[in-house]
Amino acid sequence: MRKIALSLIASVIMLYGSPSNELIIGDTHEFAEKDMLDAIRQHIEDNKPQIMDRLEKEKERLKEKVKNYQPEGLIPLEPALKDRVFYPDMSYTLDKDIMDAEGRIIYQKGFTFNPLEYTKLNYGIIIINGKNREEVEWFKNSKYANTIAYRLFITDGSYYDLIKELNQQVFYCLPEITQRFKLEHTPSIVVQKGNKMEVSEKCLNCRSKNEEIANEN
Repeated sequence: MRKIALSLIASVIMLYGSPSNELIIGDTHEFAEKDMLDAIRQHIEDNKPQIMDRLEKEKERLKEKVKNYQPEGLIPLEPALKDRVFYPDMSYTLDKDIMDAEGRIIYQKGFTFNPLEYTKLNYGIIIINGKNREEVEWFKNSKYANTIAYRLFITDGSYYDLIKELNQQVFYCLPEITQRFKLEHTPSIVVQKGNKMEVSEKCLNCRSKNEEIANEN
């Protein structure tokens, strides 16, 4: 345990110690472990302001990294030009044999099945462009916001800023999700209907135009 502690303390010194404040232990000869630990403790105490400053800077750097995180390969989606509902093919084909504990093949490679026959997605998914203010406002004022029945996924924008604005969890719409549900436009609403997955595209611009026409009349 003491050797582990020693290694950890040495690592802190290596990472955060200042070149101008070198730790001098003495000539290269055998010495008591206690003497070394005392020297390290003294070095940390003598250079505490510099070490704390570096720790704070590292903490801020990591905070910014988390705040600005965005996965690579996000697929951009265009705003929906019309309301549309479709049902993507969710069938899956095995790319290798599935075997039991004794090595017997249960399902052969190439077997195709519909996962929705065996599992249930117990929440809906709302997909919007986090940089599109019209879509963000639409979501904020919809029945889909702040409920465990739906989860919000974004194709672009800052998840961090939206979490603060919406006061709820926000996820990125990873390429695998976009491709799996054959997503093409935003906003889209994905819900399971029996053994099918229903994708509803919502044209927000169409609603604005309809409201303008109604107001004119």
